[in-house]
Amino acid sequence: MPELLSAHVSRYLRNRGDLERHLPPGLLVFSPPAVVESLADQEEYRLKTVTNAGPPTLGAHEPVVFPVVKCRTNAFGRGVTVGRTGNNDVVLDDGSVSRFHAWLARDEAQAGFLLTDAGSKNGSWLSGVRLTPRKPVLLEDGVRLRFGQVELAFYTASGFVRMLAVRMAP
Repeated sequence: MPELLSAHVSRYLRNRGDLERHLPPGLLVFSPPAVVESLADQEEYRLKTVTNAGPPTLGAHEPVVFPVVKCRTNAFGRGVTVGRTGNNDVVLDDGSVSRFHAWLARDEAQAGFLLTDAGSKNGSWLSGVRLTPRKPVLLEDGVRLRFGQVELAFYTASGFVRMLAVRMAP
């Protein structure tokens, strides 16, 4: 279940150790885009999307944290699914995101996560590079991902705590 980043910050400030013990192994953080300055900028955005979707509205104006965890009701066995519809493990409710867009899986050999695009219409992107469908890539901590037009950052649990520590530093 996604939560606002501010809820994680509050738990971090109350008891960092408790927060660390209860974090999932991976997290996706959506930060809302900067406010669109003019209607012309908004029209330019629409022209760039294949689906004619407007700017993402996830979390309105506050960052949202999605745990990378498998739901019991999702039968997809290869990993944690990402997509627009409610039957995914990570639901990104945006018109540029495919119903089943991609999946994340643990890579026990490298103690990390792999991301695989499911052949989505608008593509999955890693640090600005479009992924080849059905070819898994290893994720690094803090890497920028994009599903359609929705941009997120991937963190391991320890990387997420480090990111919070940096945000909280004076």
